[in-house]
Amino acid sequence: MNKAKVPLGAGLILLSSLFYASYGIWTKLMGDFFGGYTASALRSVVVLILLIPITWKLKRFEPLNLKKNWRYILGMIGASLFIWGPLYYAVLNAGVGLALTVAYASIVIGMLFFGWLLAHERFTLAKTASVMLGIIGLALIFSPSTSHVAWLALGAAMLSGLATALNTVISKNIQYNATQTTVVLWVTSVIANTLMLFVFREQYPVIGAHVEWIYLILFAGASLVASWSLTKGVKLIDAGVAGILGLFEIVFALVFGAVLFQENPSFLAILGAGIIIVAAAVPYLKSKHTK
Repeated sequence: MNKAKVPLGAGLILLSSLFYASYGIWTKLMGDFFGGYTASALRSVVVLILLIPITWKLKRFEPLNLKKNWRYILGMIGASLFIWGPLYYAVLNAGVGLALTVAYASIVIGMLFFGWLLAHERFTLAKTASVMLGIIGLALIFSPSTSHVAWLALGAAMLSGLATALNTVISKNIQYNATQTTVVLWVTSVIANTLMLFVFREQYPVIGAHVEWIYLILFAGASLVASWSLTKGVKLIDAGVAGILGLFEIVFALVFGAVLFQENPSFLAILGAGIIIVAAAVPYLKSKHTK
């Protein structure tokens, strides 16, 4: 690791956290103009329109080798069925801060579980502690005072987080370079969300000079910046430090919700979010201490 590039790497990770947290902003601004799966399918198409020429220019395309990778691709399509639609619903009905906090916690727990189940990663004491703390944090957010609608929305956020974790573990095993894997991720997102918008019979959005279309394009641009800055940042700094800095996504999401949309989470929800941050940091801190 080049120490001179550490500040740049840390800055890129913080930038990625900021743009990942902004997902909730664009979702709230688009509102119900799009259906959740329709918005996700269209956003994925826009990302591919931007990403494919870059990948071609960098000469990062390689043979699909479907004989080895078809199971992974099908797995990514299956996981993508449950990522964006549920998260879209969660943000609109539970708010930016809590929806993204629950999704993040579920990603952390899911990554540890699916890494153990599918990638044969060791389930260490630190990882066990992380899962237990994460569950406690989620339990506080799902407090008895939470309304029925919010319970359903937070459950959707949890489903989205677990599906994201599964998708990430599967994509780690696919035999492509990082750039082509990213392209495949967005292609599978288009396929999965298109299937789901027909299943749920979502209405087509109105074509015209509506500001929601601009929000959709900005959402796609934010997605590209978030994924690129994260990929670049983790190459410049230690993965454990990157993981801890990535926790600022929760902080940014809560701030965005409070400042932009006047969301006021309960004390128990804030406490739960704090515990989730600690839970996610435990494996990285343990790894850093060991090194």
